[in-house]
Amino acid sequence: MIIENGPLIPMKATEDRKTVPKKPQEFNLNDFKMMEKNIKAKKLIYFGLALDEYTHTSECESTKEI
Repeated sequence: MIIENGPLIPMKATEDRKTVPKKPQEFNLNDFKMMEKNIKAKKLIYFGLALDEYTHTSECESTKEI
């Protein structure tokens, strides 16, 4: 699973020193590990929630937002 939009988007620096999101083809192992942490943390939180609480938080993109 690749998160294309979210709080943990891998970034790169351009020639004019601006940071832009990387394309999925440019992701490296560290980028995948970084994105995976947010997914795992969300799953752990969701397992502990009641159904009505899950409904309120299911649209959140990050664990911090939950």
